[in-house]
Amino acid sequence: MDFNIKRRHIFMLKRKERKITHKEIAQVIGVTQSAISQYETGRITLKPHLRQAYEEYIQTHDNRT
Repeated sequence: MDFNIKRRHIFMLKRKERKITHKEIAQVIGVTQSAISQYETGRITLKPHLRQAYEEYIQTHDNRT
C-alpha cells in the first residue's frame, strides 16, 4: 500500500473520531470543504504546507464532548 494513501486514511479516521468537520478544517487551513473531501478520497493532492496544516490541526484539536 502506498504510504501516502495509508497516511491520508489514518488522518481521515482521526478527524472523524475527533468530530472535526470538513468545513472546520477547511476554514482553518484556507481551502474549500470540497478540497478536504477530495484529498481524503485521493482525488487531489494538497500542497505540502496545506497537508502539514491539515495534519497538525487534526493532531492538536479534540472536539469530543
